[in-house]
Amino acid sequence: MSLRYFPLDGADFRLTMGLQALRERSWIEPDHNYHKDISGKQRLLRIHREKVYANLPQTDAAEADILSLVQKELAQFHPTLIPPAVGQEEKNALVRAALMVQEDLVLMRDGGKGDYLLAAAAVFAPTGWDLAEKIGRPMRFIHAPVPELNARIGSPIDRFFRNLKPGKKVERFNWGLYDSDAPFQPAWWRKERTADPDISVENIGRKLFFRVERQTLQRLPGSSDILFTIRVFSNPLAHIAEDKHRAACLLRALETMERDMRRYKSIARYEKELRTYLGAPSA
Repeated sequence: MSLRYFPLDGADFRLTMGLQALRERSWIEPDHNYHKDISGKQRLLRIHREKVYANLPQTDAAEADILSLVQKELAQFHPTLIPPAVGQEEKNALVRAALMVQEDLVLMRDGGKGDYLLAAAAVFAPTGWDLAEKIGRPMRFIHAPVPELNARIGSPIDRFFRNLKPGKKVERFNWGLYDSDAPFQPAWWRKERTADPDISVENIGRKLFFRVERQTLQRLPGSSDILFTIRVFSNPLAHIAEDKHRAACLLRALETMERDMRRYKSIARYEKELRTYLGAPSA
Protein backbone atom coordinates (compact mmCIF):
# COMPACT_ATOMS: atom_id res chain seq x y z
CA MET A 1 0.00 0.00 0.00
CA SER A 2 1.10 3.60 -0.46
CA LEU A 3 2.67 5.44 2.46
CA ARG A 4 -0.31 7.01 4.24
CA TYR A 5 1.42 8.55 7.24
CA PHE A 6 5.00 9.43 8.13
CA PRO A 7 4.93 11.07 11.57
CA LEU A 8 8.55 12.24 11.62
CA ASP A 9 9.79 15.73 10.81
CA GLY A 10 13.56 15.49 11.24
CA ALA A 11 13.60 16.64 14.87
CA ASP A 12 15.29 14.71 17.67
CA PHE A 13 13.20 11.85 19.00
CA ARG A 14 11.25 12.61 22.15
CA LEU A 15 8.15 11.31 23.87
CA THR A 16 5.17 13.60 23.32
CA MET A 17 1.43 13.24 23.28
CA GLY A 18 1.42 14.83 19.83
CA LEU A 19 -2.33 15.44 19.77
CA GLN A 20 -3.96 17.14 16.79
CA ALA A 21 -7.61 18.17 16.55
CA LEU A 22 -9.76 16.30 14.06
CA ARG A 23 -12.04 18.82 12.44
CA GLU A 24 -13.52 17.94 9.07
CA ARG A 25 -11.70 14.61 8.74
CA SER A 26 -13.20 11.30 9.72
CA TRP A 27 -11.77 9.13 12.49
CA ILE A 28 -12.53 6.12 10.26
CA GLU A 29 -10.27 5.56 7.24
CA PRO A 30 -11.30 2.74 4.91
CA ASP A 31 -8.94 1.95 2.05
CA HIS A 32 -8.33 -0.66 -0.66
CA ASN A 33 -7.42 -3.27 1.99
CA TYR A 34 -10.85 -2.95 3.63
CA HIS A 35 -12.27 -6.38 2.78
CA LYS A 36 -8.95 -8.13 3.39
CA ASP A 37 -8.63 -6.51 6.82
CA ILE A 38 -12.21 -7.30 7.83
CA SER A 39 -11.70 -10.91 6.73
CA GLY A 40 -8.59 -10.99 8.92
CA LYS A 41 -10.62 -9.78 11.89
CA GLN A 42 -13.23 -12.44 11.28
CA ARG A 43 -10.56 -15.14 11.17
CA LEU A 44 -9.01 -13.94 14.45
CA LEU A 45 -12.42 -13.98 16.11
CA ARG A 46 -12.84 -17.61 15.12
CA ILE A 47 -9.47 -18.78 16.41
CA HIS A 48 -8.46 -16.22 19.06
CA ARG A 49 -11.67 -14.56 20.27
CA GLU A 50 -10.49 -14.36 23.89
CA LYS A 51 -7.29 -12.64 22.72
CA VAL A 52 -8.98 -9.97 20.58
CA TYR A 53 -12.13 -9.14 22.56
CA ALA A 54 -12.63 -8.56 26.28
CA ASN A 55 -14.87 -6.45 28.48
CA LEU A 56 -15.70 -5.67 32.08
CA PRO A 57 -19.21 -5.96 33.54
CA GLN A 58 -21.67 -3.16 32.86
CA THR A 59 -20.17 -2.00 29.57
CA ASP A 60 -22.99 -3.20 27.27
CA ALA A 61 -24.63 0.23 26.97
CA ALA A 62 -21.33 1.98 26.16
CA GLU A 63 -20.45 -0.70 23.62
CA ALA A 64 -23.83 -0.16 21.96
CA ASP A 65 -23.09 3.60 21.90
CA ILE A 66 -19.82 2.87 20.07
CA LEU A 67 -21.68 0.78 17.50
CA SER A 68 -24.05 3.70 16.96
CA LEU A 69 -21.12 6.12 16.59
CA VAL A 70 -19.49 3.88 13.98
CA GLN A 71 -22.73 3.59 12.01
CA LYS A 72 -23.26 7.38 12.05
CA GLU A 73 -19.65 8.09 11.04
CA LEU A 74 -19.86 5.67 8.13
CA ALA A 75 -23.15 7.16 6.98
CA GLN A 76 -21.76 10.71 7.11
CA PHE A 77 -18.26 10.27 5.72
CA HIS A 78 -18.29 6.94 3.86
CA PRO A 79 -21.85 6.44 2.58
CA THR A 80 -20.84 4.15 -0.31
CA LEU A 81 -19.01 1.68 1.95
CA ILE A 82 -20.98 -1.51 2.47
CA PRO A 83 -19.70 -3.45 5.49
CA PRO A 84 -19.88 -7.24 5.34
CA ALA A 85 -22.98 -8.77 6.87
CA VAL A 86 -22.49 -9.91 10.44
CA GLY A 87 -24.42 -13.02 11.43
CA GLN A 88 -27.11 -12.79 14.07
CA GLU A 89 -25.02 -15.12 16.23
CA GLU A 90 -22.72 -12.18 16.96
CA LYS A 91 -24.53 -10.48 19.81
CA ASN A 92 -21.77 -8.19 21.04
CA ALA A 93 -22.15 -4.58 19.90
CA LEU A 94 -18.44 -3.69 20.11
CA VAL A 95 -17.45 -6.70 18.03
CA ARG A 96 -20.13 -5.87 15.48
CA ALA A 97 -18.76 -2.32 15.29
CA ALA A 98 -15.18 -3.56 14.90
CA LEU A 99 -16.24 -5.76 11.97
CA MET A 100 -17.48 -2.68 10.11
CA VAL A 101 -14.18 -0.75 10.19
CA GLN A 102 -10.46 -1.41 9.89
CA GLU A 103 -9.85 0.40 13.18
CA ASP A 104 -9.58 -1.37 16.52
CA LEU A 105 -11.97 -0.03 19.16
CA VAL A 106 -11.22 0.50 22.85
CA LEU A 107 -13.52 1.77 25.60
CA MET A 108 -11.79 3.68 28.39
CA ARG A 109 -13.77 4.29 31.60
CA ASP A 110 -13.16 6.50 34.62
CA GLY A 111 -12.42 4.09 37.44
CA GLY A 112 -12.56 6.80 40.10
CA LYS A 113 -10.32 9.75 40.89
CA GLY A 114 -9.89 10.36 37.16
CA ASP A 115 -7.97 7.12 36.70
CA TYR A 116 -9.11 5.69 33.38
CA LEU A 117 -9.31 1.91 32.93
CA LEU A 118 -9.47 -0.23 29.81
CA ALA A 119 -13.08 -1.36 30.17
CA ALA A 120 -13.76 -3.08 26.83
CA ALA A 121 -11.82 -3.62 23.63
CA ALA A 122 -11.87 -5.27 20.23
CA VAL A 123 -8.19 -5.20 19.26
CA PHE A 124 -7.08 -7.20 16.23
CA ALA A 125 -3.77 -5.44 15.52
CA PRO A 126 -1.91 -5.20 18.85
CA THR A 127 1.69 -4.06 18.64
CA GLY A 128 3.51 -6.03 21.31
CA TRP A 129 0.85 -6.18 24.02
CA ASP A 130 -1.82 -8.62 25.19
CA LEU A 131 -5.42 -7.63 25.76
CA ALA A 132 -5.94 -10.19 28.54
CA GLU A 133 -3.22 -8.46 30.56
CA LYS A 134 -4.58 -4.96 29.96
CA ILE A 135 -8.34 -5.35 30.47
CA GLY A 136 -9.46 -3.62 33.65
CA ARG A 137 -6.07 -2.00 34.16
CA PRO A 138 -5.39 1.74 34.56
CA MET A 139 -3.58 3.84 32.00
CA ARG A 140 -0.23 3.82 33.76
CA PHE A 141 -0.20 0.02 33.91
CA ILE A 142 -1.03 -0.15 30.21
CA HIS A 143 1.82 2.24 29.40
CA ALA A 144 4.34 0.67 31.80
CA PRO A 145 6.27 -1.27 29.10
CA VAL A 146 7.06 1.95 27.19
CA PRO A 147 10.39 3.22 28.54
CA GLU A 148 10.07 6.49 30.50
CA LEU A 149 6.57 7.21 29.19
CA ASN A 150 4.85 7.35 32.57
CA ALA A 151 7.65 9.43 34.08
CA ARG A 152 7.70 11.96 31.25
CA ILE A 153 4.12 12.31 30.03
CA GLY A 154 2.02 10.12 32.33
CA SER A 155 0.50 13.09 34.18
CA PRO A 156 -0.39 15.06 31.01
CA ILE A 157 -2.07 11.95 29.61
CA ASP A 158 -4.15 11.57 32.77
CA ARG A 159 -5.16 15.24 32.64
CA PHE A 160 -6.11 14.97 28.99
CA PHE A 161 -8.44 12.05 29.64
CA ARG A 162 -10.10 13.86 32.54
CA ASN A 163 -10.54 17.11 30.59
CA LEU A 164 -11.42 15.92 27.07
CA LYS A 165 -14.43 18.00 26.02
CA PRO A 166 -17.58 16.39 24.59
CA GLY A 167 -17.63 16.70 20.81
CA LYS A 168 -13.86 17.16 20.50
CA LYS A 169 -11.98 14.54 18.51
CA VAL A 170 -8.19 14.25 18.38
CA GLU A 171 -5.63 12.05 16.69
CA ARG A 172 -2.02 11.12 17.36
CA PHE A 173 0.55 8.78 15.81
CA ASN A 174 2.91 6.10 17.05
CA TRP A 175 5.48 4.21 15.00
CA GLY A 176 8.08 1.44 15.06
CA LEU A 177 10.13 -0.84 12.81
CA TYR A 178 9.31 -4.56 12.76
CA ASP A 179 10.40 -7.61 10.81
CA SER A 180 6.82 -8.59 9.98
CA ASP A 181 3.90 -6.75 8.43
CA ALA A 182 1.33 -8.97 10.18
CA PRO A 183 -1.33 -6.78 11.82
CA PHE A 184 -1.71 -9.19 14.78
CA GLN A 185 1.53 -8.90 16.75
CA PRO A 186 0.69 -9.55 20.43
CA ALA A 187 3.48 -9.75 22.99
CA TRP A 188 3.46 -13.55 23.16
CA TRP A 189 3.79 -13.80 19.36
CA ARG A 190 6.62 -11.25 19.29
CA LYS A 191 8.53 -13.02 22.08
CA GLU A 192 8.57 -16.19 20.01
CA ARG A 193 10.28 -14.37 17.12
CA THR A 194 14.04 -14.17 17.27
CA ALA A 195 16.05 -11.78 15.14
CA ASP A 196 16.05 -12.88 11.51
CA PRO A 197 19.68 -13.86 10.73
CA ASP A 198 19.02 -13.47 7.02
CA ILE A 199 18.30 -9.74 7.22
CA SER A 200 21.16 -7.77 5.70
CA VAL A 201 21.83 -4.30 4.35
CA GLU A 202 20.95 -5.64 0.91
CA ASN A 203 17.48 -6.90 1.81
CA ILE A 204 16.46 -4.91 4.89
CA GLY A 205 14.41 -2.53 2.76
CA ARG A 206 11.92 -5.24 1.91
CA LYS A 207 12.20 -7.32 5.11
CA LEU A 208 11.68 -4.55 7.68
CA PHE A 209 8.40 -2.66 7.96
CA PHE A 210 7.60 0.86 9.12
CA ARG A 211 4.48 0.38 11.25
CA VAL A 212 2.38 3.43 12.08
CA GLU A 213 -0.57 3.54 14.45
CA ARG A 214 -3.10 6.28 13.87
CA GLN A 215 -4.89 6.71 17.18
CA THR A 216 -8.01 8.80 17.78
CA LEU A 217 -9.86 9.75 20.97
CA GLN A 218 -13.30 11.16 21.65
CA ARG A 219 -15.72 11.19 24.56
CA LEU A 220 -18.93 9.19 24.16
CA PRO A 221 -22.03 11.41 24.03
CA GLY A 222 -23.50 12.10 27.46
CA SER A 223 -20.85 10.05 29.21
CA SER A 224 -17.45 10.20 30.87
CA ASP A 225 -16.39 7.17 28.79
CA ILE A 226 -13.83 7.65 26.01
CA LEU A 227 -13.54 5.83 22.69
CA PHE A 228 -9.94 5.18 21.71
CA THR A 229 -9.32 3.84 18.20
CA ILE A 230 -6.18 2.34 16.67
CA ARG A 231 -5.52 1.87 12.98
CA VAL A 232 -2.30 0.23 11.79
CA PHE A 233 -0.55 1.11 8.52
CA SER A 234 2.49 -0.95 7.54
CA ASN A 235 4.95 -0.25 4.72
CA PRO A 236 8.27 -1.81 3.70
CA LEU A 237 11.24 0.22 4.88
CA ALA A 238 12.12 0.68 1.20
CA HIS A 239 9.08 2.97 0.83
CA ILE A 240 10.65 5.26 3.41
CA ALA A 241 14.18 5.12 2.07
CA GLU A 242 13.22 5.91 -1.52
CA ASP A 243 12.76 9.50 -0.37
CA LYS A 244 16.02 11.03 0.93
CA HIS A 245 14.24 13.46 3.25
CA ARG A 246 12.20 10.69 4.89
CA ALA A 247 15.30 8.51 5.22
CA ALA A 248 17.15 11.37 6.92
CA CYS A 249 14.23 12.01 9.30
CA LEU A 250 14.08 8.34 10.31
CA LEU A 251 17.84 8.15 10.77
CA ARG A 252 17.75 11.27 12.98
CA ALA A 253 15.04 9.71 15.13
CA LEU A 254 17.05 6.50 15.52
CA GLU A 255 20.27 8.34 16.39
CA THR A 256 18.60 10.49 19.07
CA MET A 257 16.50 7.72 20.62
CA GLU A 258 17.57 6.17 23.91
CA ARG A 259 18.63 2.55 23.74
CA ASP A 260 15.70 1.25 25.82
CA MET A 261 13.30 2.87 23.39
CA ARG A 262 15.16 1.44 20.39
CA ARG A 263 14.81 -1.97 21.99
CA TYR A 264 11.12 -1.42 22.71
CA LYS A 265 10.46 -0.42 19.09
CA SER A 266 12.33 -3.54 17.85
CA ILE A 267 15.03 -1.38 16.30
CA ALA A 268 18.08 -2.46 18.30
CA ARG A 269 18.26 -5.96 16.83
CA TYR A 270 18.86 -4.58 13.31
CA GLU A 271 20.44 -1.27 14.23
CA LYS A 272 23.73 -1.66 12.37
CA GLU A 273 22.04 -2.68 9.13
CA LEU A 274 19.45 0.07 9.54
CA ARG A 275 21.98 2.83 9.96
CA THR A 276 23.94 1.72 6.93
CA TYR A 277 20.83 1.34 4.81
CA LEU A 278 19.55 4.79 5.74
CA GLY A 279 22.87 6.42 4.87
CA ALA A 280 24.60 6.94 8.20
CA PRO A 281 28.30 7.80 7.78
CA SER A 282 30.74 4.98 8.53
CA ALA A 283 32.20 4.99 12.02
